Amino acid sequence: MCYVALSIYMRQVQLHEIIACQSQNSDVVGAVFQRLHPSLVSLSYRYLGNSEDAQDVVMVSWMKVLERLSSFQYQHPLSFYAWIKKICVNECLGILRMRNNFNLQSLQDLSEEEEPWSEDFSDIDARVLLRWVADLPEGYRTVFNLFAVEGFSHAEIAQMLEISESTSKSQYRKARLRLLRVLQNQNNRSKSHEK
Repeated sequence: MCYVALSIYMRQVQLHEIIACQSQNSDVVGAVFQRLHPSLVSLSYRYLGNSEDAQDVVMVSWMKVLERLSSFQYQHPLSFYAWIKKICVNECLGILRMRNNFNLQSLQDLSEEEEPWSEDFSDIDARVLLRWVADLPEGYRTVFNLFAVEGFSHAEIAQMLEISESTSKSQYRKARLRLLRVLQNQNNRSKSHEK
């Protein structure tokens, strides 16, 4: 089984598991938590860039899920993960808002040479890219995750973060540019080691 298929499989929660969780079957609750925990920590880490904060967000999110579990409406095996993922993202955004440390800047014109849109990061090991994203400033990292990873539009991001749409676009552009520079530095180091 390939990594993507395994990842999707690990995020599936079946109807009988939801019913058992709603009945407060602690064995099933624990098993579902253990299965989803790594994905949720990774998700939270992408936003917060700190393992301890990511662990805290997952625990707070899980407690909210348990409190609201009776209202959960099962639709398909991935619907529970989608629900808890949304709660985790909202918790992360809440922490970032409390820190008030987005350092979001308004749109600045970038020259065409600086445009990173054509760069393909698909050849980069996911763990390496995750580390690079975690090293981005909070504003860049937050918008990059919401746009590139979660698939929100800039209009939606602007509403969530209470910023302008142009600021969202600017933060995304700057995040991509910073990641491109890291990639270019990495490639330059690799070439110098080959010589």
